[in-house]
Amino acid sequence: MIFEITQGKAKKINTKDFKNELELHQLIDRNLEELFEIRYVKDEHRTQKHGRIETLGIDSSNRPVVIEYKRTMEKGQLSQANRYLVWIQENPAEFELLVRKNLKIEDEIDFSNPRIICFAQEYDMDDKCLAPKLGAELWKYLYYENNSLLIEPEQLPGQSLNKKFKSYAVQKSKNVSKTNKEIRKAKTIEEHLNVATEEVQRLFEEFNERVFDLSSEIERYTTEANILYKTSVNFLELKVQKNRLRILLRTKDNQINDPKQLTETVPKSHGWGNLNRIVFIDPKELNIKFSWDDVMDLVIQSFKTTR
Repeated sequence: MIFEITQGKAKKINTKDFKNELELHQLIDRNLEELFEIRYVKDEHRTQKHGRIETLGIDSSNRPVVIEYKRTMEKGQLSQANRYLVWIQENPAEFELLVRKNLKIEDEIDFSNPRIICFAQEYDMDDKCLAPKLGAELWKYLYYENNSLLIEPEQLPGQSLNKKFKSYAVQKSKNVSKTNKEIRKAKTIEEHLNVATEEVQRLFEEFNERVFDLSSEIERYTTEANILYKTSVNFLELKVQKNRLRILLRTKDNQINDPKQLTETVPKSHGWGNLNRIVFIDPKELNIKFSWDDVMDLVIQSFKTTR
C-alpha cells in the first residue's frame, strides 16, 4: 500500500487501471531510458511469420530487447515474446537496419545477449517457470490514482544461453548483404577467469558473493568482454584482468562518496554512459591500502542508483 502524507496525516492512494493496453504500452515506451536505460527503436513492427512486435529496443550494452505488454494477465505472454526474440535471431540484419535508421549507434550489436521484457499485473505459473530458461524479465506494475507507477520484478531471469544464428552485414548505404560471419558468443564466467591468476580468481569469487548478498534482485550476465551486474539497469561492469579486477561503477551525475579516493572518473568519450567511475582491485593492495568494506561501500552506492 502507498500513503500520501499531508501535514502529518496519512491518506491511502488507491490503484487505478489504464484505459487500455495501448496506454500502458505508450507510457513505458516514452520512458524506457529512465526505467531501464533502453533506447527505443520501434513499436508495432510487423513481421511476415512472427506477428506484430509491440516494442523493439536496444539497451546500454547494445543488447537487442523485445518488450511485450499485457494490461492484466494473459496466458502465454512469455511464449509470444519469445517468438519475437526468435525473429531477431533469424533476422539480425533487419533488426540492425532498424537500429541504424532510428538511432545514432555505430558500435557492434551484442546479438549473443538479447533480452525479453514482459509487463503485466500478474503472470501465470507457466510463464513464471519458463522465464529462467529464456533469461526473461517479468515486471509487474501498479498504477495509482496520483499517477504514480510502481514496477517490480516478478522473478529474476537467469543467464541467457549462448545461441548460434546467421549473421548479416549492413553496409553504410543501408544495403543488406549476407556474410558468413558468426556472431561473437558471450564468454562464460570460467572463460573470463581463465586469463587471471589463482589469486585474482579467488578475489573474484569473494567479490561476486558479496555483490549477490546485497539483494535478491541482482542479476549477473556476461558478454564477450565483461561480466555485468544489474537490476533494471546495469550498475556494475567487471573485467577480469591477469593481476586485478577492473570495475566500472554507475553513479548519478558522477557523484560518489569516495573518502579513500579509490575511483577515477571515466571520460565521456569512452561511451560508457552512467558507468562513469572506475576502480581497480589488486589482491596485493587489499587489506593494505583498502578493505573489503571500502570496496563494497562504493558498490552499494552504485547499486542504490538503481532504486
